[in-house]
Amino acid sequence: MARRRRDGRTATDRFERWLGFVFFAAMEVSFLTLPVLVLLLGVRPAGPVSAAALASLSIAVVAVGSFRGRYLDVGAWPRVGQVRTMPIRSAYYGGAVAAGTLLGTELYLRTGVGWLGVFAPVVFVLLALAAFPRALDGLFRISRATI
Repeated sequence: MARRRRDGRTATDRFERWLGFVFFAAMEVSFLTLPVLVLLLGVRPAGPVSAAALASLSIAVVAVGSFRGRYLDVGAWPRVGQVRTMPIRSAYYGGAVAAGTLLGTELYLRTGVGWLGVFAPVVFVLLALAAFPRALDGLFRISRATI
């Protein structure tokens, strides 16, 4: 019999809930970063770029799902369908994936160490997305102050 926590959820329930958040994050991140992903199609050398881009995109999906579900609590995260933050999320996610990809590719090309070209984008994108709620709050605060 599965052990239940005080909230009545089993480990399986919590894992299924997390998978739901990650699933919707995958759709959101894939859609909102599409312009960046299209631009990355033409960047060379293809091997290091694709490895760094895959690492950046994959951790972005897991991070957004985990942050939104408060499995890693970094602050209030916008809902998937929240239209008013969609352009901001698109720019922020795209910038994080692009910068992570560039970082990983450059590190690989300069050092020749393959794992560094994958590990560095993971750390960078994770930290960049963890800062997103504070960046969004700051942007809204500035917006209200200038009106």
